[in-house]
Amino acid sequence: MDKYVEVFAANDITFAYLMKANLESAGIPVQIANENLQGAYCLDGMVPLVLVPESRLEQARQIIGEIQQSSDNDQGDEGQ
Repeated sequence: MDKYVEVFAANDITFAYLMKANLESAGIPVQIANENLQGAYCLDGMVPLVLVPESRLEQARQIIGEIQQSSDNDQGDEGQ
């Protein structure tokens, strides 16, 4: 059984679930740590964490990178 490792630290629980949905649609199992912090102040690095099996880490990083790049491009288009 694979150990789950952090692939993404979200600013809020909504964004964590967005990443979870994208990764799961690619067939990657996902867990969210610290999800009960919704609405609480994030102290000492206690933010929602997206976790994936260690064997799927690189695939998950690639997907998250594509999402972040797409998001950056969309924000750049709004400023023009």
